Amino acid sequence: MNRVFSLLAMAPFVLSAVAHAQEAATEAATSPWSTSEHSKLRLIAGPTTPTGKQRVGVEIVMSPGFKTYWRSPGEFGVPPSFDWSGSINIGGLDVRWPVPERFQDSAGYSVGYVGEVVIPISVQPVDPSRPVMVVLKLDYAVCEKICIPAKGEASLWLEPGVTTVTSPRLESFEARVPVPVKPGTHKEKTSIIEAKLDDTVVDPGLRLVLQPPPDGKVQDIFAEGPGMWSFGKSRLAPQPDGTVVAQIRINERPKSAAGPVPLIFTIRGMPKPVETRLELDIPASRP
Repeated sequence: MNRVFSLLAMAPFVLSAVAHAQEAATEAATSPWSTSEHSKLRLIAGPTTPTGKQRVGVEIVMSPGFKTYWRSPGEFGVPPSFDWSGSINIGGLDVRWPVPERFQDSAGYSVGYVGEVVIPISVQPVDPSRPVMVVLKLDYAVCEKICIPAKGEASLWLEPGVTTVTSPRLESFEARVPVPVKPGTHKEKTSIIEAKLDDTVVDPGLRLVLQPPPDGKVQDIFAEGPGMWSFGKSRLAPQPDGTVVAQIRINERPKSAAGPVPLIFTIRGMPKPVETRLELDIPASRP
């Protein structure tokens, strides 16, 4: 009798332990924090995709008032530099940047993230049936009034085929990754319906006509080019027909750049950010 009573008394504790174990099994794996001055970073994992890719996020949290940079940092700043060379069973990596914001530095504007960011990474294993070890060394910069270099190291062991974990933190930033959109009109996404070099203004630059969807909004647009291309802050002018004209100054260009030039335009706005890749026929620069 006493033994039956003891087992019944223990039942709530056993059920609680099982529940906690099940909850832990569904939580995303994380690495320990790697702390630098005014910032820290770690790796967080999400569920494996149906195609067998591992989902990972590089989470950076900064002190209040500090920011870090996007892949194209603007007029000033240093983009993060990723070193994955210590990783095991990795055949390919795709860094997927959340849409950034523009902020003012002491000498101009820069582009990046304020306070915190999770940069999603898609990892393709060499052998999807075997575990993956993700090892990262990251050089980056954090800035308040001045910029200081930061370093971080993190590693994460990922079992194959884990689809039951959840990572709301990673997923919230994955939702901020711009959606690829081809040039031309799209009903539900902001689109670039015209793009050209405008040399009729005092500062030659790019002139784009953007078409947001109904109830949509264009907040900013960031331009990137190969090599030494550098662009200024965009000037947005809403038009009576609902389009938005964006003028983007060319700050710097390679001297030999001419002919079709591949450019990337990232549009920050509503209902979702988009990214459009296109080629513009750029004439040779005047001597």
